[in-house]
Amino acid sequence: MRDTIYYTLSVFIAFPFIITFLAYWITKLSKKHTWKAVHNAVQWSAIFFILGVGILLQLLFGRSFFGWIVLLLLISLAGILIQQYRKQTEIDVLKAIKLVCRSAFLLFSSAYIILSFVYIIIEVSS
Repeated sequence: MRDTIYYTLSVFIAFPFIITFLAYWITKLSKKHTWKAVHNAVQWSAIFFILGVGILLQLLFGRSFFGWIVLLLLISLAGILIQQYRKQTEIDVLKAIKLVCRSAFLLFSSAYIILSFVYIIIEVSS
């Protein structure tokens, strides 16, 4: 049972687009609202894209970049919270976290695609 969970998680980290489509499909079936399904899929799959990019960076450069990734996410969260404070005087942390997840999805899905191609080219050429 434990091996099944490990293998499933490793497949989702290796191919995070699977979890994106799976989360979209499940949310679309349960809520029947397209944009809510898209937002839900983006928020859940952002975690797997972040892990995938971290692992690809570790494979390419031989060192861990997870600390830098966490620092980047915390700085972007702080920036969003400061912007909320300046505009509204009331801070909505949940809204800021959702915005960080959505922007992280865009950033890390692009980075995942680029790093995947770079890794494949390096492995084929060596």
